[in-house]
Amino acid sequence: MSTIDSETLRRWLETGKPVAIIDIRSTADRAMWAIPGSLHIDAYAALKAHDPHALDSVVLPLDVPVVTVCNSGYTSRIASKQLQARGIEAHSLEGGMQAWSLAWNTADVPLPSNSTEVIQVRRVGKGCLSYLIGSQGEAAVIDAALPPEVYLNLAKSRGWSITAVLDTHIHADQHDDKYSQLRVSTFQCSLHEGTASELNLCHTLVPFYQGKNAKDCDHRQTNRAH
Repeated sequence: MSTIDSETLRRWLETGKPVAIIDIRSTADRAMWAIPGSLHIDAYAALKAHDPHALDSVVLPLDVPVVTVCNSGYTSRIASKQLQARGIEAHSLEGGMQAWSLAWNTADVPLPSNSTEVIQVRRVGKGCLSYLIGSQGEAAVIDAALPPEVYLNLAKSRGWSITAVLDTHIHADQHDDKYSQLRVSTFQCSLHEGTASELNLCHTLVPFYQGKNAKDCDHRQTNRAH
């Protein structure tokens, strides 16, 4: 059984690698959110029932890889196996849309000052943006949207120590244990006075990147950090 992780799929899409993404979830699940450019085949019930003909009517190219997607990565394995039996290079997305929701990349935000660096952390699956702002060995996380280790590792790679975490708005999906760790127990929620003034730049950062599915994570209005 061939699988692909969300990081590899993200890289394929960003680099323009030809790939066909087949979303086999129900119509209702698909309507909530989907990977842009994916093809929807409402075959979830048939595949879950192990119907061997669930995908017989689907016409797919033989010269590009196919990635099958479901909610959690289990039913998509059945779909992948059926397509492979037809000679198609098919891979199941590990963790399904749950894993895709945490796919991320980064971009350095250009600033006129050399004393402060800003890393925009893009949660590409949901269109959410967060920031890591560093200066003089210290850093602050703004609007954490990913597990703590993402920001800790990024800060370490720049030689920064995270000393503050700030929220400029509220997200329902950031109140589970993963994100509360980031705000409550992982970091000290205090900010060095010299760095705090730099954080007033955060209200200018949002237009730098317009994430897909922005309705899932509204960054149209960001208040200044204090």
